[in-house]
Amino acid sequence: MTLPDFFRSIRARLLLIALLLLLIPLIGYRFLQEMDRYLREGQQQVLTGAARLLSATLSDRPQLFVLNGAADDAGAEERRRLLALFSSADPEAAAGLGSAYLPSADIERMLSVVANSASRIWVVDAHSRVRGLSGSLKVSPPSAGRDPLGVATETSLGAKIYGVAVRPLVRAISPDAAGAAGEDPHDARRAVMLQVDRALVGEANLRWRSARTGSTEILSVAQPIWQGDNIVGAVVLEETTEGGQSIKSAALESLLASTMIVFAVGFVALIAFAWRLASRVRRLQSEADDAIDAHGRIRGDISGTDMRDEIGALSRTLNGTLLRLKRYNDYLEKMAARLSHELRTPVAVVRSSLDNLRVGEVGGNDRIYIERADEGVRRMSSLIARMSEASQLEGMLSSADRSVFDVAVVVSGCVEGYRLAYPQQSFQLDIDASAPMFVNGNADAIAQMLDKLIQNAVDFSTPGTVVRIALRSDGRSVMLTVENDGPLLPPAAATHLFVSMVSSRIEGSARGGHLGLGLYIVRLVTEFHGGRVSAKNRDSGSGVCFAVVLPRFTK
Repeated sequence: MTLPDFFRSIRARLLLIALLLLLIPLIGYRFLQEMDRYLREGQQQVLTGAARLLSATLSDRPQLFVLNGAADDAGAEERRRLLALFSSADPEAAAGLGSAYLPSADIERMLSVVANSASRIWVVDAHSRVRGLSGSLKVSPPSAGRDPLGVATETSLGAKIYGVAVRPLVRAISPDAAGAAGEDPHDARRAVMLQVDRALVGEANLRWRSARTGSTEILSVAQPIWQGDNIVGAVVLEETTEGGQSIKSAALESLLASTMIVFAVGFVALIAFAWRLASRVRRLQSEADDAIDAHGRIRGDISGTDMRDEIGALSRTLNGTLLRLKRYNDYLEKMAARLSHELRTPVAVVRSSLDNLRVGEVGGNDRIYIERADEGVRRMSSLIARMSEASQLEGMLSSADRSVFDVAVVVSGCVEGYRLAYPQQSFQLDIDASAPMFVNGNADAIAQMLDKLIQNAVDFSTPGTVVRIALRSDGRSVMLTVENDGPLLPPAAATHLFVSMVSSRIEGSARGGHLGLGLYIVRLVTEFHGGRVSAKNRDSGSGVCFAVVLPRFTK
């Protein structure tokens, strides 16, 4: 098979569809990876810019970092009052700082303006004291009517189906960010102070760290705060990846929904393609079954197709095979007529020569040879007559007149003649006389058909046995059966028993030569009357039963 032929084949089409379906999740996975990278880089740039801006805002303002001496002596009660006053601070983080949390009202007022719900801002002076704390990294629980990602939920049927089918897959692949940013206050302070130490020596720095639970990460950016040429503190901005997780989850939901739609369309396409293939195969099977009848005779053909796939090639091959077999079968069926026509002249020449020799004076031995030759010519003439009988019958049936007749009368009359023609053979006739059995056809053809069946039964009967003829009717059809005791049919003989010039008898089991034309004539007459003929071995284990079923004529 060449490469272009392969791409037109059914296997190539199925392989192409499978590869297209496999590419969808790979492309989607690559898209999500690139989107996650872009989101992280964008978050870093935004948070770094915000930290620089806040650092510039706090720089060169010495009054912001002036520490009131009374604040050092303030006790826990004062710190609690400050925590209540500055409610924008993370309570757990502020409480974990203890005496290191010395907030400046001005600094925290400025921080509360820029802080948001997903970020936290630290301002630490050069003595590692927290002078400002605003915001929280904790995610608030979803409100009513919103999912854990903060997206408004829908109550329509389509949205519910979408939520049931898609969102569980998203939760399995990408866990929710809700509540995932929980972090121990001491761990948070330690991480912040590490960055503050680097910022206090003039090194701006950025760090990613994982939260204690969940898959959410925390981005932390530190920038020094300058007072002239001196560093008086550092500002640290922290932000979770909750926003990116929300976008990523939404994109994943969209990707999964699109993938499911594409897979559904691909599934429907594959089912339709397989259904079409199955229908083409069933149609090819039906045409092949209808093209050959029960006797192996080719009655039709297989419609070819222009499709270049395997099924199209198979249909064209079968069609060509049937055409060649049909021509060969026609040749076999007409061979008897051709042989009888071609042999008549040489047989006539031989017969006339023998007659001339018989008239002249011949010796005793010569006369014996002439008689033997004459016997052979007579036998050859009989065979030629049998061969021409089938072609004559076909011509007769093509122009025969139809009439309604009682087939029981024809059968009973023929059987009486058989008793005279075959005195050595016993016949048993069983006819259902409950009602007339009318058939629309040709009585002479039915008689000729019965002659062939009886001749076949007599030739293959065991001496001293009975040939049984029965005629029955079930109201819609008439069945004629002829049974004899004798040799059985060879296996699989019923498929070609009624074909012209075919004999399935065991050699030496019949009295008289057989060319395989008698049962062929039986089939021709049966088909002319719209019936069917079959043969099978008897259940007793000896002999054969021939059954002819003809449609019964009803007024």
